[in-house]
Amino acid sequence: MDTPQLWTGCDFAESLDIIDQGLLWLDSGLRVRGHNLAYRRMLDIEGERAFVGRPYRELLQFLLDRGEFFAARPARLVAERLESMARRETLRIERVRPNGMALAITAAPLPAGGYIYTYLDVTRERAAREAQRRNAKATVVAMANFAEHRDTDTGVHVLRVARLVGQTARKLMARPRFAGQIDEEFIEHLATASILHDVGKIATPDRILLKADALTAEEREIIKQHTIDGAQLLKQAKLTMGQSRYLDLGIEVALHHHEWFDGGGYPHGLAGDAIPLAGRICAVADVFDALTSRRPYKQPWETARALELIHAQSGSQFDPDVVTAFVDVIRERESVCLVRWSDALSVGNPHIDEQHGILLDTINQLASAESLHNHHAVAMIIDELASYAVFHFDYEEKLMARSGYPHLEEHRVIHQVFVKWVADFRDEYATYGKRPLGESVLSFLRDWLSHHILGEDQRYREYIRDSG
Repeated sequence: MDTPQLWTGCDFAESLDIIDQGLLWLDSGLRVRGHNLAYRRMLDIEGERAFVGRPYRELLQFLLDRGEFFAARPARLVAERLESMARRETLRIERVRPNGMALAITAAPLPAGGYIYTYLDVTRERAAREAQRRNAKATVVAMANFAEHRDTDTGVHVLRVARLVGQTARKLMARPRFAGQIDEEFIEHLATASILHDVGKIATPDRILLKADALTAEEREIIKQHTIDGAQLLKQAKLTMGQSRYLDLGIEVALHHHEWFDGGGYPHGLAGDAIPLAGRICAVADVFDALTSRRPYKQPWETARALELIHAQSGSQFDPDVVTAFVDVIRERESVCLVRWSDALSVGNPHIDEQHGILLDTINQLASAESLHNHHAVAMIIDELASYAVFHFDYEEKLMARSGYPHLEEHRVIHQVFVKWVADFRDEYATYGKRPLGESVLSFLRDWLSHHILGEDQRYREYIRDSG
């Protein structure tokens, strides 16, 4: 068998070396036939004959061993790539290299056999998209928090609902009933849209929203109006923005997340599949998080008790398939535990203890999402951690100030350092995409919070024990 040669023709080879697009040519036996200068520069490969004549598998393994890929299952990555090529499939991916360069990669089969890989440096474009995505999410969160802050301890409720909605939708994607309705784009846009589910509460009077007693019939009708008000607000926003998939879904969620599967909900009494899927998914996540969160009129429920109610309402209030998928999500997140709350962690103040418990639970859920290789959920939980840490530290510092704690400034600096670390880590994770968190990150978060609660926070027990 003849040894494969580089690109034939001196002028042609030189032409390929002056273009910015990286090129890798594989023959019908999936051996490296040639590559151009841009490819070698992008992948940090030395020598114009590097790997020429050798199986593509060896090139992949070389890159993998060098740490080129952030793969959850490194050995499987090579096998999956080769299996796809054996089926002569076209591959289109975007990945970020360890040096931060983002590459848009296309692998296309050649009619006569073999493959051509093309590589484009899209680092700037990816950074611009990520900035636009984060700006859009920040705007949505700010709008939602303005509506939510009056009847919740924190605005993190909307982030938790968004994450649960995304995780549930991902579970449903594998079910035949939802084939063609759910894809990755739907999941991402729906998660963002669900943040706006209660935006209509902006128009709900405080005397009703914050009422600790049972609502009158007239007050119940007023609070129901938040679904229509929210949808109308988002429709007006869409007139300014123009085409927006997440606002379209936001309108559906705001209007329909209180519809019941059996037709007994509001505002329109829709039933079954007549209720948009976005509303059916958000309905379960919203009720669960409301039950397990503190409200002015109630204490938080335990997870088991909330799931019992969700199960009991399956087929009446909720779509049974959505309930099944949602329960799977909760069971999975409960399966991983880095640190458990114990009485030894108590600082003697029920509100601070509850907030510490939420922070520890957030770390456990981060570990669970990481174990499932759910990049989207991991990114959202990091956002939750950043937001809740800011809320908790602010609440704690104000409590210390009122009680005259003498080491407040020292404590405040410790908080600021942690918030900056989480914010920097969030930005790094967004840059590198599916890069695994690593045991060191999870261990740091677990150990920092445990040490902080057992150490620094125990110092102010006598100052805040009876404060609220």
